[in-house]
Amino acid sequence: MSSKRITSGARIIVLSSAMSFALTSCGSSSNGDKAPAQPAPESESLQPVEQSVGLRTIATQHGMSMQIAADRSDSINPKLVYAFQGKGTTLTWDIGVAKASYERISMLRAESNAQAMAAGDVVVTGNSSGALLAAWFSCRGFTSEAIQGAESIVSGFPSELVKEDIAAKLREVLGAITSGQEFGSPLSTISPLVDEITLNGACVPRIPTVIVASNQDVNDNRRWLNGNSDRARSFDISDFSYSQRNGVLSFESQKVGKICTYFADPVMFRYLTENLTQEERLCDVRVMETAEDMKLAVLASIAEPTYFIPIEEPSDSKLVRFETPGVVKTRRFYNGGFAMPGVVQDVKRLFPAARALGTGRWDYSTAEVTIMHSWYDVNLNSLQENSRWWLDLESFPTDAQKAKLLARPAGLDGAALAARYKEEIELGYQRGVSCLQLGKVCLPARKMTFGRDTNKPAFTKPAGQPGGAEIITRQGLDLFLQ
Repeated sequence: MSSKRITSGARIIVLSSAMSFALTSCGSSSNGDKAPAQPAPESESLQPVEQSVGLRTIATQHGMSMQIAADRSDSINPKLVYAFQGKGTTLTWDIGVAKASYERISMLRAESNAQAMAAGDVVVTGNSSGALLAAWFSCRGFTSEAIQGAESIVSGFPSELVKEDIAAKLREVLGAITSGQEFGSPLSTISPLVDEITLNGACVPRIPTVIVASNQDVNDNRRWLNGNSDRARSFDISDFSYSQRNGVLSFESQKVGKICTYFADPVMFRYLTENLTQEERLCDVRVMETAEDMKLAVLASIAEPTYFIPIEEPSDSKLVRFETPGVVKTRRFYNGGFAMPGVVQDVKRLFPAARALGTGRWDYSTAEVTIMHSWYDVNLNSLQENSRWWLDLESFPTDAQKAKLLARPAGLDGAALAARYKEEIELGYQRGVSCLQLGKVCLPARKMTFGRDTNKPAFTKPAGQPGGAEIITRQGLDLFLQ
């Protein structure tokens, strides 16, 4: 019998075992002590890459105003994709990495460098807690004031705002299964922080931006919640789609949608919808035209299972969905950014000459992998390796740094908590400085199975160029470093 068909009682046993394991494991190894992969040879890394396909006019039936910031062109050709990778409340690490990036990558220093970042030179992306910082810098740009502001705002971030106590989560999970109810904290508890990040309604994206959120209406396999014993959707990592069996005894299935949605500023919205087919594009696409749209994107991305309650899409007309004949559209709900631990693939396929920098994260624990596979038919570590394939450099924590981040004492507040956050920012900064050196890549070795890279993405060529060469990755960022 398939694991998807187990009873609620058996599911409780599985989840209890997994969550109990998490109490003692704190996650699996990050390979932090292994030597990073070697960068590509100079002759290979500096080869010219074909330019991205041209921007076409968006179909008028979407009815969008498509207002663009006055200082940015409709057409962009970014040099860098900056991916903020979510890590729960340890987004402090990402602030440190951003600080190091600002110091080491001269292009980012717009206010002090004549050869600095021009409009459209950088695309910023984020998932889960990384969406908070993606929005922060999208609204403000990369400046010294923005870096200092990020350090300042996090110093007042209450430690109890986001629940990360494993034992408490276990109790919530078991209670939810018994009652058949959704669970998690209301997003209203974190909404004031998101308001500050999005400039209290005044944010206009200054940098091309893509934030990812998972589609609960498509990905949810929790039959104890939705009451449908026949629901058994299977995930296909090759194109990030879900298929639904046509009947309990049927071997036939039909694609019903994508696991995720890209929230994109108007320029990136047009690139993603006009230059990638819905079959090869990994996510649906939702335009961000206003500060409220940006706020929704952040809330949708941080509404992770067991953390916050999913959030409903209020403006379906701004959303471009994967469409299959005969499949009825359902109300869209978002449940966090777990679907894509590094938002890079489709952006790199649109702009193959761009390099990609990830702020880093560690492997998911056995408990996390077990539970999320049971609920959503995904392997979180496979998703991570799939995303990581596209990176040129990643400031991932070493095992020692990861242990330090996860050992934050409970109950800290006030000055003690601010001091602890400062230490975590410094950890990210030190790792960022260490990785952003000439000749370094700072990427874990690819995980191979019998000599085969089983996590390699299905689409690895530039958009619109099926006969083109595979996009080169893992090249480091030497061309940007001072």
